Amino acid sequence: MADLVLATEGGQVVQFNTETKVHSVVFQCSDDEAMMGIARYRDHLYVASLSRMYKLRADDHSLVKQTEFYSPSPDFHQHQWYDGLLYTTITKRNQIWVYNEELEIVRVHDIEPPMPEKKVRYQKNYNHINNIIRHEGKFYVNLNWLTKVQYAASGVAVFDEDFRLIEKFEYGWETHDFQFIDGKRMAICATSSKRKKIHHPRISGIMLEGELVFEHDSEESFCKGLTYDKDFLYLCGGRKQPRAKRKNSNAVIYVLNRKDFSLAEQFESEEIKAVKGVIVAE
Repeated sequence: MADLVLATEGGQVVQFNTETKVHSVVFQCSDDEAMMGIARYRDHLYVASLSRMYKLRADDHSLVKQTEFYSPSPDFHQHQWYDGLLYTTITKRNQIWVYNEELEIVRVHDIEPPMPEKKVRYQKNYNHINNIIRHEGKFYVNLNWLTKVQYAASGVAVFDEDFRLIEKFEYGWETHDFQFIDGKRMAICATSSKRKKIHHPRISGIMLEGELVFEHDSEESFCKGLTYDKDFLYLCGGRKQPRAKRKNSNAVIYVLNRKDFSLAEQFESEEIKAVKGVIVAE
């Protein structure tokens, strides 16, 4: 099993050994916010709270640089490095911001609303963008809300390398961390609390090519982070809590056998708070 690096609700970056269960807090953000996205590029880690991006040394996790504290918050979610540029999801603004290594914004891409050809009144956060990846020369942007109906179908917007829209397709519900594994589309399907009016099955787990291949108790946890190594997948989230109590939510990690998505182990920690982003340590 792997060492994981976790971005957590408690505003911390945590190194966690999935075999020994030993963990250590390697960075605490300067703001009273959850840590969200996390990615490594060369010798640095790039982690984001909801309102600020941080650049850390990968070896000792010391702070190298940070952006301003953006206000109002852009609501950073997940991000990835491609060709020396950091592509990050700006959820509240329905945008992708592109940074260079010095944390300077070099490009901004707007993501259109679900029905741009019609006069529809949306909430400002009309897509609830959760992550972005590139696969075989195309960018895939995870849309938690594919239509004007929220807490319903999710989907993906596909762009070419110049960020021209190619297509949109429906995929799962309340999806997070859409990605490819062995050439197949994979994403987390989540279920909000019973206090929300949802329009999809009350089922949570991992979807692979449209089929739910792993399911967990929807009332037990809400997962947002997914990564894998050659033998295991690591589905990460937190114990379900009302929003006002979410900062105290325990981390929950499901370790799955990659060959058949069967549960190898489940871990919960009161000391580590709910996981928002995860990578395998190098």
